[in-house]
Amino acid sequence: MKAYRVAASNAELLDPQSAKWGGITAETIDLAPTPLAGMVDQVSPFLAADSLDHGRIGKLTASAAHNGQVLAVRLTWESEPHTAIRDLDQFVDGAAVLFPMSPEAEAITMGKAGAPVNAWFWRANHSDTPFDVVAEGFGSSERRSGLTSHLASKAIHDGVRWALVLQRPFSAGKDYVTFAPGKETRIAFAVWDGGNKERSGRKAISGEFFPLLMDK
Repeated sequence: MKAYRVAASNAELLDPQSAKWGGITAETIDLAPTPLAGMVDQVSPFLAADSLDHGRIGKLTASAAHNGQVLAVRLTWESEPHTAIRDLDQFVDGAAVLFPMSPEAEAITMGKAGAPVNAWFWRANHSDTPFDVVAEGFGSSERRSGLTSHLASKAIHDGVRWALVLQRPFSAGKDYVTFAPGKETRIAFAVWDGGNKERSGRKAISGEFFPLLMDK
């Protein structure tokens, strides 16, 4: 996957409907249910046994762009909108973009001790205030407000699908992943279908990291 360099303002890149996204190649990403069995027993002995029907979203499209200052990732996927929690058994839609902060970091396990990952996490009931998450394995996620790292998001539902952009400056300090033109990083994705009561480890994922080349 490639993050294309474009002549665009930060506001244009943040807009999922911006014409700037029209010329950027989007890739179809296959998703699969998180393989919880045997992986999260140390976090919750009930999660795996109770999560046999998660991962309803089977694919998404992803594209990436930057303007030399910010990296923006645009995701689209088909789903009814689930945007509010009105009872204890209701959940909202969500999506995340995951980056490694260490060469040894693994996406499926959300990193491991000494090899953290950095995730940009969007929830439909906090549409414009995403979370910047750092984790070193299941159950270790530190969820921080995107305001801390200047992470921004904008999402639109057209009646059939979500279109979401997550955007952050190249550098947000030593506690977060850093980007640079011409450099390669890696990326992975996750989607939660709130209508399927998906939350926490109950989600669809793209699997292990794959390359993301930052255009010069």
